[in-house]
Amino acid sequence: MHSLRRTTANATNRSAGFTLVELVVVLVVLGILLTLVAMTYSGVQGKNRNNQREAEINALQTQLETYYAQSPNGEYPTFAQLNSATWRTQNLPKLTPNAISDPRWSDDNVHCTAAKQPLFSAAPAVDCYAYQVTDTSGAACDGNTAMCAHYTLTATLEGGKDTYVKSSLN
Repeated sequence: MHSLRRTTANATNRSAGFTLVELVVVLVVLGILLTLVAMTYSGVQGKNRNNQREAEINALQTQLETYYAQSPNGEYPTFAQLNSATWRTQNLPKLTPNAISDPRWSDDNVHCTAAKQPLFSAAPAVDCYAYQVTDTSGAACDGNTAMCAHYTLTATLEGGKDTYVKSSLN
């Protein structure tokens, strides 16, 4: 009878704590849950940045169309003009200074940076907004030989190779 008590006491002591297997299972489940939360959060952040890109491209389009409507010759700005902060301040007064920089823009990005300031890229590039302007024949427009008659604004979206594109309305 004495040995029976000892066995019951040992069984009671073992059931009071967690086994190593139980602890590993709990840690694995927590790791999976944390990974899912992190992935969901980064996906939401990416969608927010994409929404910001689209809103900024739409605002740029509005400002460019306003400029076109008020331009005596009915033309759009050249690439050089749009990349000039002074020109933008004088001719697109409702455009905020940060509206030309992608949410993930960095002054390390060689496609759209000069003197550590954001610029438009001449062609679509990651973390940059692109502005391509052409004359009536479709040739690149520098404003010297022909009026700039059409443009395309482009933002590269996160999560794939998609782009958000707005073109001139005329």
